[in-house]
Amino acid sequence: MKQRPAPRTTALLTLLITVSLLVVPALADESAPSTLPHVFYGQVYNVDGSNAPAGSIIVASVAGSPAGTTTLTTAGEYGVGPGDGDAVKFAVWNSAISPGDTITFSIYGVRALESAVYESGGFTNLTLTASAPPPTPTPSPTGGGGGGGGPSGGGPIIPPPTTPSAPEVPVGQASLPLSATGEVSESVTVRTGDGVGSLTVGEGTHARDASGNLLGEVTIARADADGLPPNPPGTAIGFALNCGPAGATFDPPVTITYTLSEEEWEEIGDPATLSVMWYNPGTGEWQEIPATVDPATRTVTAQVSHFSLFTLAWAAASPGEATTPAVTGAPGSEVTQGAPGTAASGDLPMAAIAMVFGTVVVIAAGYLLLRRR
Repeated sequence: MKQRPAPRTTALLTLLITVSLLVVPALADESAPSTLPHVFYGQVYNVDGSNAPAGSIIVASVAGSPAGTTTLTTAGEYGVGPGDGDAVKFAVWNSAISPGDTITFSIYGVRALESAVYESGGFTNLTLTASAPPPTPTPSPTGGGGGGGGPSGGGPIIPPPTTPSAPEVPVGQASLPLSATGEVSESVTVRTGDGVGSLTVGEGTHARDASGNLLGEVTIARADADGLPPNPPGTAIGFALNCGPAGATFDPPVTITYTLSEEEWEEIGDPATLSVMWYNPGTGEWQEIPATVDPATRTVTAQVSHFSLFTLAWAAASPGEATTPAVTGAPGSEVTQGAPGTAASGDLPMAAIAMVFGTVVVIAAGYLLLRRR
């Protein structure tokens, strides 16, 4: 006759199985993806290097959608630093944001030179610099109060002095002013919408289209990275620019300038390997153009005598080199990557841990039951 399990054993088995059924779904649910705000703090400057004034508004955006706003309470400073628990945190987040998305910033409506990569739960010291002076406010009409010859009325109204704003650089396309002899009569600069690329046609340039006619307009735009020709062996390419019209020629050459943010500059790896290349559709190959690299301003410039597809190129990391994600922030700043308590890359997922735990519990329960029989 088989021995029936003791009541105590049966109760223990029932408890183990019940716990496994409750814990496994709870642990598995922790593996569901979630994101936390990325907090930023640091210094904020005008284009001339002076502190941005108190009251300036900083707006963070991801793919054109707002993701956070803060107002400076102290000139030249925003957000929260370590130990400044009473300061206002500048938390960047929206429902559509994903790790790795690029965050752009604007200061009093002017785009900042710096950008950042979103990290769930990140805490980053990032210096922000406006790329242009603040917009000049339009003086409101001064209301007149009746005539009277006394001290309180009747005197001439003297408008406050205004500072002329810097000329706005056109975006995407610009017309070329031509002299009677067909030369460009005034230097013209046009930039891409994100400010990375710009094109300057100098005064006195002979500009012609592909048919040899006088050129009255130039265009510049970022090219889609997915549609670029294959990289030259051993190189990485990016920040491609389409300059038009295609086939246009210039004498003397015009200047193409790449201006990168701190984060974009760090992603290059070794700036000494930077070069500018143009794609030759006749040969199907990229060809290098002499270029000047200035690490202090994070710019790369090249002289080109014709229009085509241009791109920055740099030495690709060898397969044996470890790759680490770019760390956003000012040099020397402390950055916490990832939200506290989140698993690091390569850790065992929580769903797998839950399944292993449940399996062990069930096997142990079965083993105890068989021993009692």
